[in-house]
Amino acid sequence: MLKVRELKSNVWELTLDGVLEKGDIETMERELTPALKGDGPLGLIVRAEGWKDITADAMVEDAKFEFGMLAQWSKIAKMALVTDLQAFAAVMKWIDPILPMIDMKAFAASDVAAAEAFASDLPVRQAAASGSGVNLLSDGKDGVLAYEIDGRITADDVDKLLAPLEAHMKGDEKINLLVRFKHYDGFDPAILIDGSVMGSKIKAITHLGRYAVVGAPKWMAAMVSTVGAMMPFEMQMFDASEDAAAWAWVRGA
Repeated sequence: MLKVRELKSNVWELTLDGVLEKGDIETMERELTPALKGDGPLGLIVRAEGWKDITADAMVEDAKFEFGMLAQWSKIAKMALVTDLQAFAAVMKWIDPILPMIDMKAFAASDVAAAEAFASDLPVRQAAASGSGVNLLSDGKDGVLAYEIDGRITADDVDKLLAPLEAHMKGDEKINLLVRFKHYDGFDPAILIDGSVMGSKIKAITHLGRYAVVGAPKWMAAMVSTVGAMMPFEMQMFDASEDAAAWAWVRGA
């Protein structure tokens, strides 16, 4: 069984008890979707003191829901897990680096009040972005292709990103890339299942020389720094105040 309730504005509590079935996940989806599609940040408390198991069809339904709402999970700023089972707390420690945008913490069953206080201590809501999503700053003719992210990234924005890049993906030609974040307001999840987009991104990796990321959100910077170590090109993160240094580095100065 699963119960969902809003403790206060933008703070939600999920109580897991016994064996979770598909209908329980559908209840969670019905209750949480409006909140996830609304304005963040959100706090989430997962009370798993009485959780025993989950059926196979419930796991499938949960995966569909979580993947379908992937672009919205960054709105969850705080997540508290209440359980005395060490295995659940260990899983949270494993997931935490994968979702650095969410501040996660495990609490014992006797610390419910502390869990509620933690999940309710939300950061100040940022003003909505008024930008157009993606703006081209430099078309690559001088060896640097540069974009500014300002708003929500849509499928059309991806086309704007890839078109100039594909012009440089010929033979062994290399291009340096700079992406500056003015305000990031998420992305359209349909982008993730567009095969042509993913194919173009994979192809582009082999044509990058240097990649500078300026002013990214902290959670994104942490993720990019981890992934960057595995990429076949040089990648460096810069604070928003280091714009000039980023341009100098990406130009090889």
